[in-house]
Amino acid sequence: MGRCLSCGKQTLENYQYCPQCYSAQRGNRPSERGDRRQYTGSPPRRSGQERAVSGLGPDYLKDGYFHEGYLRKEIFTSDAERVADLLSAKGMSSASLRRFYNKLRGIYSRYNETKNFEEIKPGLYSIYPNVADAVSRNNNVPEEFRQFINTNLNLAEKDLAHLKGFVEHYQSVLAYFKDNVGRR
Repeated sequence: MGRCLSCGKQTLENYQYCPQCYSAQRGNRPSERGDRRQYTGSPPRRSGQERAVSGLGPDYLKDGYFHEGYLRKEIFTSDAERVADLLSAKGMSSASLRRFYNKLRGIYSRYNETKNFEEIKPGLYSIYPNVADAVSRNNNVPEEFRQFINTNLNLAEKDLAHLKGFVEHYQSVLAYFKDNVGRR
């Protein structure tokens, strides 16, 4: 048991805030004040080292998915665990995380049927506005999730190997993800 950083009440397990203070903090998010975030229609394009994801640090995926032609160990371990911990701490629900994973898996499955990567690219592009909409409408889809998706989709759009890397990385994030107990 710990103590709430705001009011000093006892918290469950190792949480920093009690449920009331946590809810009050979430009430200050822009999406709850009514000023919806706008999506510009095109995915953000980043070049080189500029791809840093603010909540994940500047080194997140700076080396991509591969090392010497094989998926890097960090894609399955430390990078995935860091993303899962961040999204959980920001209040993302496992249902939302799985909903977008299922969409990605559906697109990947379509490739297995058609064997044409260019044909499935529009499906990948459609994830950008879906995530932007979820972030602007939903309290359990944080901005950091949009950054995670944008960074990974920018890589996955390159070719089939990168798409497979994204699917494997996302699957690892799901494995490490833990719902915030007491969030509701």
